[in-house]
Amino acid sequence: MKKIGLFSFLFFILAILQTSGPIFSQTNKTAEIKLIDSYAQTIDALVKRSKSPHLIFADASDFDNENAKRKWKRFNSEKEFEKARAASEFYDIAYVWRQNGKIAAANFTRSSPSGDWVHYIYHYFRPDGSLAKVESELRTFYGNLIVEQNLYFDRRGRVLKQTRRFLDLQTQKPKKPEKEFLEGNADFVRRVDYYKRTSQLPFAALLRMKQ
Repeated sequence: MKKIGLFSFLFFILAILQTSGPIFSQTNKTAEIKLIDSYAQTIDALVKRSKSPHLIFADASDFDNENAKRKWKRFNSEKEFEKARAASEFYDIAYVWRQNGKIAAANFTRSSPSGDWVHYIYHYFRPDGSLAKVESELRTFYGNLIVEQNLYFDRRGRVLKQTRRFLDLQTQKPKKPEKEFLEGNADFVRRVDYYKRTSQLPFAALLRMKQ
């Protein structure tokens, strides 16, 4: 509890610095990124300690119908989720962990019926509901790539830093994608869908349901 409280206090101080215009230097930005990484480690520890996600959400809409309205469903246990999944596969799933009653992590797993790709998008949320960090990993047979991306955000939702690297799908060693491949699949390879606040999560309304 004391550790989380300290991070919340430091986030508050950095938020004040961000409103100071030029005073918020590159040094301060670097310090905030380090703070975000430290905070993300505490959330990783929370996830690791938990035997299972606190909540699971899945989109039950028709994957092949681009115009279909999203139909998010809430599952209060892995057993409940796996039972539903046995009857019908889901291609957009979110695993959620809470800290002190508030969402701390929302890890999305997105895929397709073809099995040609899977996209993991890990969200780290601050206690105030703002997005602190996103870790994205796309694994695809298109180009035989793993695309890893990290994005850091301030409390206003502005990107502080973004990194990207390409790895070989089989060897997991650094790999330079072919130019023609990137030009033809730029949006698919580089795109990361994320949510800047917990209130913007596509299943936010379902969070108010009683267990």
